[in-house]
Amino acid sequence: MKRCKFVVVLLVAVSFILPAAAFANGYTSPWLGGPLQGPAVASGAGVYWNPAAIGAIDSHSLFFTLEPTYEYVSFQRAGLNPYNGDQPYNKASFHTWAPLPTLALTFKLPANFSLGLGIYSPFARTAYYPKDGAERFNGSQETMAFVNVTPVVTYKIVPSLIIGAGLNYSTMYLDEYQSTTLDFANPADENPLYEAKVHINGNMGSSYGWTAGIYYKPTPTFAMGVAYIASTEYTIEGNTDISTQLAGNITAKSKLFLTMPQIINIGLHFLPAKDWIVDLTEQWINWSQYKNIHLQLYNASNPLADRDMYILTGFEDVLNSKLWFGYKGFKKWLLAGGVAYDPSGIPLDNMYSLNLEFNKLEVFAEVNYQVAPSTTIGLGYDHSITEDNTVTNSLAQPSGNGVYKANIEKITLLVNYKF
Repeated sequence: MKRCKFVVVLLVAVSFILPAAAFANGYTSPWLGGPLQGPAVASGAGVYWNPAAIGAIDSHSLFFTLEPTYEYVSFQRAGLNPYNGDQPYNKASFHTWAPLPTLALTFKLPANFSLGLGIYSPFARTAYYPKDGAERFNGSQETMAFVNVTPVVTYKIVPSLIIGAGLNYSTMYLDEYQSTTLDFANPADENPLYEAKVHINGNMGSSYGWTAGIYYKPTPTFAMGVAYIASTEYTIEGNTDISTQLAGNITAKSKLFLTMPQIINIGLHFLPAKDWIVDLTEQWINWSQYKNIHLQLYNASNPLADRDMYILTGFEDVLNSKLWFGYKGFKKWLLAGGVAYDPSGIPLDNMYSLNLEFNKLEVFAEVNYQVAPSTTIGLGYDHSITEDNTVTNSLAQPSGNGVYKANIEKITLLVNYKF
């Protein structure tokens, strides 16, 4: 009977961990395909930003970017560690590099049609804190990635107006480690005797969605674009392993049911003077539409582990803004720079080590060089000025309270080939 009681307590504790951590929105940037891309820019990156924009490309094209992103995140937990002589907790941190590629092929067809095919990752994150660190009760390690395959078609209604739409096939991968306590009456008790170690093991799922947009260029010096990316519903299947001293080990099949947000992209692109370009992009992400996440455990080694659990998220909508200026007065060169603001969609009381975002002011520069009439290469750099998160009332109390800091840098490598 006592063992059954521990199993029930364990499952209640796990129910507060797995879904919320799996839904972390990660370190996203207000662009994809490099800082010079957007809903009103005629390039292959339009497969994400605005499918109609690829209809303005005057030939077939191959577009490729690689955006290695470096992240350093640290967490100084608040309070003193009772299991280490009431000393301050050791700082937990991780370093990681994550390549974020974008590949697109576009084809100009007769009768004012164009086709495009894109492969890209709109959201991704990795976190590798120490497994035995001060943060382990609100998450120690996680890998989460989305990969989209997006075919699009466009039609030029008149020379100044293009419409486009596409299908999004998306695959998600999730792997995560986390600890929880079985002393449910005292959640601050992190005695190893009561510790349960949870591993969400190699979960994967896929989903279909759609995208549509309008590209309008009434004059040679002005263009605008508006696009919508529909939300997608995922069923992510895999295994969950739970290791404890008190309740033994439990293995189960698991399903996470969650939704990626709908997105609206709006862009203005204009030439205010000879050789100058100005581009403004706004991106709204509807994180708040997710009221809860559904977790199902089944075929468990202990029948008490077979259950459905629902967890509230509390996420908030965000509006990303990006402004860049370009100068193309040098032969074969385009120089550009600008700023972007990317706010967090996670309230402070919802933040913990694997459910973490930062308000970011991003400063970037990029240079493009035309190596041949058909080929352009580019190199860009982005530095994020992040706002520290001081959490005093975490839903993952007490292990989520403390100060979170981040340093995020990004490089963009670009190749654009027309044929």
